[in-house]
Amino acid sequence: MATLCFIMVQKAGRPRNADLDVALIRATEELILDKGFGALSVEAITAKAGTTRPAFYRRFAGIPDLVLAVMLERFSIDLDVEFDAGNLPADLEAIQRDQVSLFEDPLVKSSLAGFLNSLHDNEQLRTAFLANFFAPRRAGVATIIRRAETRGEIPECTDVGWICDLITGPLVMRILLPGLPPLDERLVSNTVASALFALGYRSS
Repeated sequence: MATLCFIMVQKAGRPRNADLDVALIRATEELILDKGFGALSVEAITAKAGTTRPAFYRRFAGIPDLVLAVMLERFSIDLDVEFDAGNLPADLEAIQRDQVSLFEDPLVKSSLAGFLNSLHDNEQLRTAFLANFFAPRRAGVATIIRRAETRGEIPECTDVGWICDLITGPLVMRILLPGLPPLDERLVSNTVASALFALGYRSS
C-alpha cells in the first residue's frame, strides 16, 4: 500500500488502519463495476466499506483521489522489469498487449472517462496521476527505447514522448469514443509498426 500514500490525506492523530484503506478501495471497485463511475458517492462507498465520512476524508481528499488509489493498487507495473525480450519489436508488442489489457479491464472501461474529466478541475489530483501512474509508464518505454539504441536497432530517439503518444493515443481514443473498432491484435500490430517506423528501426 506504500504506493498510495501520496494521495492520501496525512493528518496527526490515531494510527492509520490499513484494513480500512483496503476496504474503501474494494468498495469503490465493486461500486464502479456494479453501477459505474457516475454512481460513486462518499455515502455509498463508506456504507459498503462499513465506515464513516470522517474516516474517508482522513484518507482521501475526494472520490477521484480514491479512484486513483484503486488504479495504482490494481494496475501498477514496472515496465523496465517486465518487458525485456531482447529486441524492440517484441518489447513494444508486450507493452501494447499490456495496455490493451489495462484499457479493456471492466473497471477502467467503466471509470476512465469520468476520472479523466475530474483531472481538469483538480490540479493536485492531475499532478499525482501524471507523476505516479502516467510518468512511470512513459519512463519504462524510454528505457526500452534506450536499450534498442544500445543494441543498434534504432538511431538515437530525440522525442520519446511522441512514441508514447503514438502507441497509447489510438487505444485511448477507441475506449473513449463509442462505435469505434475494438482493441484487437490488428491495432497492436499497427501501433507497433508505426512506432518502429517512427523510430527508424533496423532489423538485424
